Amino acid sequence: MKFSNAIISSILTLSISSLAYSEEVKKVHSFGVQLGGGGLEYKGHDFDDQGVGQWYTYYNYQFVPNFSIEAGLVAGEDVDDWDDDWDDWNDDWECEGNNDNWICYSNDQGHFEFSAVVLALKADVNLSQRNKIFAKVGVEFYEYEIGFRDREIIDEEGTGFFVEAGWQYRWELGIGMNVSLQYHDMDDLEMSSVNAGISYAF
Repeated sequence: MKFSNAIISSILTLSISSLAYSEEVKKVHSFGVQLGGGGLEYKGHDFDDQGVGQWYTYYNYQFVPNFSIEAGLVAGEDVDDWDDDWDDWNDDWECEGNNDNWICYSNDQGHFEFSAVVLALKADVNLSQRNKIFAKVGVEFYEYEIGFRDREIIDEEGTGFFVEAGWQYRWELGIGMNVSLQYHDMDDLEMSSVNAGISYAF
């Protein structure tokens, strides 16, 4: 009798665990948005010491537990307050290049814009029922512009490298929040940011 009770208890426990796991696995879709800020370097030089703001929106599909594929859109620009008054221009000019192609700009009068499509693989590790850490690695198809006042100096597009790592907390309803560090390698330009966002899994 005791043996039968033990078997029944084990079956019930396994059944409940399986149902709970099934409910978790059913939420294989998620989407979210992040806002962040950071800085950038162009050819190894700090181009805009005032910082860059960005937003990132994405969709995730979890094809096996702890692994997802991700598609996202990211865009941003410098967050300086430009002063176009000629009398307020400073003399902080920087130049780089060679005999055929010199680029000169002022940190106080430049502007930067970028956008990219991201395709990435995401892996996560559960710390508890609702907490996890995650990492993303992928490629991005980018385009960016660097200009001085109303003149475009650099206009580049290509394929780059995308990396992100962070922490996520998700409530039972599927709503989650996260913080992360994000890095973009766009050939001559490198950009990093600290992000915070929300997401929803279903």
